Amino acid sequence: MARKPDDYLSKRHQQIMEILYAKGSATATEVEVELPGSPTNATVRTQLRELENRGLLRHTVDKGKFIYEPTQPKPSAAVSAMQRFLKTFVDGSLEQGLVTMLSAMETKLTDDELRKLRQIIDQAEEQGK
Repeated sequence: MARKPDDYLSKRHQQIMEILYAKGSATATEVEVELPGSPTNATVRTQLRELENRGLLRHTVDKGKFIYEPTQPKPSAAVSAMQRFLKTFVDGSLEQGLVTMLSAMETKLTDDELRKLRQIIDQAEEQGK
Protein backbone atom coordinates (compact mmCIF):
# COMPACT_ATOMS: atom_id res chain seq x y z
CA MET A 1 0.00 0.00 0.00
CA ALA A 2 1.42 3.39 -0.99
CA ARG A 3 2.02 5.82 1.81
CA LYS A 4 0.84 9.39 1.88
CA PRO A 5 3.51 12.02 1.13
CA ASP A 6 3.20 13.38 4.70
CA ASP A 7 4.14 10.05 6.30
CA TYR A 8 7.35 9.75 8.26
CA LEU A 9 10.60 9.93 6.31
CA SER A 10 13.78 8.16 7.34
CA LYS A 11 16.77 10.36 8.07
CA ARG A 12 18.33 9.53 4.68
CA HIS A 13 15.10 10.17 2.78
CA GLN A 14 14.73 13.48 4.61
CA GLN A 15 18.30 14.42 3.65
CA ILE A 16 17.57 13.63 0.00
CA MET A 17 14.41 15.73 0.05
CA GLU A 18 16.28 18.64 1.66
CA ILE A 19 18.96 18.47 -1.05
CA LEU A 20 16.36 18.46 -3.80
CA TYR A 21 14.41 21.34 -2.28
CA ALA A 22 17.63 23.34 -1.93
CA LYS A 23 18.77 22.60 -5.49
CA GLY A 24 15.35 22.49 -7.15
CA SER A 25 16.33 19.39 -9.12
CA ALA A 26 19.32 17.06 -9.37
CA THR A 27 20.63 13.82 -10.79
CA ALA A 28 21.32 10.82 -8.57
CA THR A 29 25.05 11.58 -8.80
CA GLU A 30 24.51 15.18 -7.69
CA VAL A 31 22.44 13.97 -4.72
CA GLU A 32 25.07 11.33 -3.90
CA VAL A 33 27.82 13.98 -3.70
CA GLU A 34 25.78 16.07 -1.24
CA LEU A 35 24.86 13.22 1.11
CA PRO A 36 26.96 12.55 4.22
CA GLY A 37 28.47 9.13 4.76
CA SER A 38 29.49 8.34 1.17
CA PRO A 39 26.52 6.22 0.08
CA THR A 40 26.89 4.22 -3.12
CA ASN A 41 25.27 5.44 -6.30
CA ALA A 42 23.10 2.30 -6.39
CA THR A 43 21.83 3.02 -2.87
CA VAL A 44 21.00 6.62 -3.75
CA ARG A 45 19.15 5.51 -6.89
CA THR A 46 17.16 2.99 -4.85
CA GLN A 47 16.21 5.67 -2.32
CA LEU A 48 15.24 8.11 -5.08
CA ARG A 49 13.02 5.40 -6.62
CA GLU A 50 11.43 4.76 -3.20
CA LEU A 51 10.67 8.48 -2.79
CA GLU A 52 9.28 8.58 -6.31
CA ASN A 53 7.06 5.55 -5.57
CA ARG A 54 5.74 7.41 -2.53
CA GLY A 55 4.78 10.34 -4.74
CA LEU A 56 7.32 12.74 -3.24
CA LEU A 57 9.56 12.97 -6.32
CA ARG A 58 9.21 12.79 -10.06
CA HIS A 59 11.83 12.52 -12.74
CA THR A 60 12.40 13.68 -16.26
CA VAL A 61 15.04 12.37 -18.64
CA ASP A 62 17.56 14.78 -20.14
CA LYS A 63 20.27 13.37 -22.42
CA GLY A 64 19.83 9.96 -20.85
CA LYS A 65 20.08 11.24 -17.26
CA PHE A 66 17.25 11.08 -14.74
CA ILE A 67 16.64 14.50 -13.23
CA TYR A 68 14.70 14.31 -9.94
CA GLU A 69 12.58 17.05 -8.42
CA PRO A 70 10.06 17.26 -5.58
CA THR A 71 6.41 16.95 -6.55
CA GLN A 72 5.21 19.37 -3.89
CA PRO A 73 6.09 23.07 -4.33
CA LYS A 74 8.56 24.39 -1.76
CA PRO A 75 6.06 26.72 0.02
CA SER A 76 3.53 23.91 0.37
CA ALA A 77 6.21 21.55 1.68
CA ALA A 78 7.30 24.22 4.17
CA VAL A 79 3.75 24.50 5.54
CA SER A 80 3.53 20.71 5.93
CA ALA A 81 6.92 20.59 7.64
CA MET A 82 5.96 23.40 10.04
CA GLN A 83 2.68 21.69 10.88
CA ARG A 84 4.57 18.46 11.70
CA PHE A 85 7.11 20.42 13.77
CA LEU A 86 4.39 22.15 15.78
CA LYS A 87 2.47 18.93 16.36
CA THR A 88 5.53 16.83 17.20
CA PHE A 89 7.71 19.15 19.27
CA VAL A 90 5.57 21.88 20.84
CA ASP A 91 2.14 20.27 21.25
CA GLY A 92 0.69 22.40 18.46
CA SER A 93 1.60 25.69 20.15
CA LEU A 94 2.39 28.37 17.57
CA GLU A 95 3.73 30.59 20.36
CA GLN A 96 6.15 27.92 21.62
CA GLY A 97 7.10 27.10 18.02
CA LEU A 98 8.04 30.72 17.37
CA VAL A 99 9.98 30.92 20.65
CA THR A 100 11.87 27.77 19.67
CA MET A 101 12.63 29.07 16.18
CA LEU A 102 13.83 32.44 17.49
CA SER A 103 16.04 30.84 20.15
CA ALA A 104 17.62 28.58 17.52
CA MET A 105 18.55 31.47 15.22
CA GLU A 106 22.24 32.09 14.85
CA THR A 107 21.81 35.78 14.09
CA LYS A 108 19.60 38.50 15.49
CA LEU A 109 16.56 39.71 13.61
CA THR A 110 17.01 42.87 11.62
CA ASP A 111 14.76 45.88 12.19
CA ASP A 112 13.05 45.09 8.88
CA GLU A 113 12.39 41.48 9.91
CA LEU A 114 10.99 42.62 13.27
CA ARG A 115 8.75 45.15 11.50
CA LYS A 116 7.42 42.43 9.16
CA LEU A 117 6.75 40.07 12.08
CA ARG A 118 4.87 42.82 13.93
CA GLN A 119 2.83 43.47 10.79
CA ILE A 120 1.94 39.76 10.49
CA ILE A 121 0.91 39.65 14.16
CA ASP A 122 -1.18 42.81 13.76
CA GLN A 123 -2.93 41.31 10.71
CA ALA A 124 -3.64 38.08 12.60
CA GLU A 125 -5.01 40.10 15.50
CA GLU A 126 -7.34 42.05 13.17
CA GLN A 127 -8.58 38.85 11.54
CA GLY A 128 -9.34 37.40 14.96
CA LYS A 129 -11.65 40.28 15.88
